[in-house]
Amino acid sequence: MGAKERLVKFITYKELTNKSFETICGLGNGFVSKVGDSIRRDSLDKISIAFPELNLDWVINEKGDMLKGVSSLSNNSNIGTSETATIVLLLPMYAHGGSLNDFVTSAKENDCEKVISPIGGVDFAIQVSGDSMSPEYPNGSRIFIKKINEKAFIEWGKTYVLDTCNGTVVKRIVPSDRDGYIKCVSINPDPVYAPFEVSLSDVFGMYKVLLCMSVK
Repeated sequence: MGAKERLVKFITYKELTNKSFETICGLGNGFVSKVGDSIRRDSLDKISIAFPELNLDWVINEKGDMLKGVSSLSNNSNIGTSETATIVLLLPMYAHGGSLNDFVTSAKENDCEKVISPIGGVDFAIQVSGDSMSPEYPNGSRIFIKKINEKAFIEWGKTYVLDTCNGTVVKRIVPSDRDGYIKCVSINPDPVYAPFEVSLSDVFGMYKVLLCMSVK
C-alpha cells in the first residue's frame, strides 16, 4: 500500500470525499488522485493543519498508526478536521433577492449545502463574489462567518460580512468621521473599489469573517 492508498484510507475513515478533503486542506482539485510515493512539504503542512490527528509519517513511510494518540480519538467522528470542527450551512446567496438576515431566518436546512468548517464557533459559510477583496479573499473563495453584536463593539480593521438594505458585502471595516456610520474598505487597490460609508441604521447584521478557504 503506497502513500496514495494510505491517504485514501484516512479520507474514507473520515467519511469524506476526495474533493471535500482537498477543499478542507486548501489543496488543488485532483490532488489525491495525483499523489505518488512522495508529497511536497507545503502540501503536507496544509494537511497537518487541517487534520492534526493524522500521522504523516504513517502516510509517507507507513510508520506507526494512522492516527496520533489513537486511544484518545473517537472512532465515531464523521466530520472532524479537529476537535473543534463543525458542519455549517453554505448560504446560497445567489438564490435570493432579499437580505442575508431575511434569508437566514427563513432558510431551511434542506435548502442549503452542508459544508465542513475546520474551526468551531462558525454560524454560516458563504462564497465570495467579485475581486474587490482580492488577493486575501479571492473570487470564488469560501468564507466562514459568525454573527456579532455591532452595538457592543466592532474590531476596527477586521473583515466583516455586512447585511445591508442594499445587499450583502464583504469589506474591511474602519471608523467613519460621520456619527452613526462605518467606512467599508476594499483590499484591492483598484480605484473602482473605492471606500464607501454605510449608516449603521441600514445594517441588518454584521458577521465577522473567521476563516477563508480557496483553491490555489
